Amino acid sequence: MRLVLTVLPCFLLAACFTTPDRCPVNPSDPTHETFAPELGVNLATMERTELGDYRKDLVAGTGAALTTLATVQIHYSAYLTNGTLIDQVIDQPFPLDLNVRATVGLADGMLGMQVGGQRLIVVPSQLGLGACENGPVPGNSTIVYKVELLAIN
Repeated sequence: MRLVLTVLPCFLLAACFTTPDRCPVNPSDPTHETFAPELGVNLATMERTELGDYRKDLVAGTGAALTTLATVQIHYSAYLTNGTLIDQVIDQPFPLDLNVRATVGLADGMLGMQVGGQRLIVVPSQLGLGACENGPVPGNSTIVYKVELLAIN
């Protein structure tokens, strides 16, 4: 169920064939949302990137730094703000091309990570899955990622 990380190209292609008002656009704003306590999100302690996602290292890595978008190997969990787990790959390395298969917010949130590091990334809907519902993810949803960077290819 690698749905969350692989749907962006489908959304972009679908956007070319649908009317702009198909899904009501009401972008999420993490600063006005309540996060489940178990997610450990405190935006006041997180760095806001220029694009608008939030990130915080949970464990500092000691390996090579991700300085440009590349293909990486990760473990990750993705949650809605209420704590609902929507996707997870933690039992094996998950290969992810940050140039092609990741949402803009996830890719941006991972920049600067070092191999071996773990990061909490909060992605507003406009940098994530967008306005339309996608399986278990309601439209205009903020997504919280917990990512471990295993390798940079």
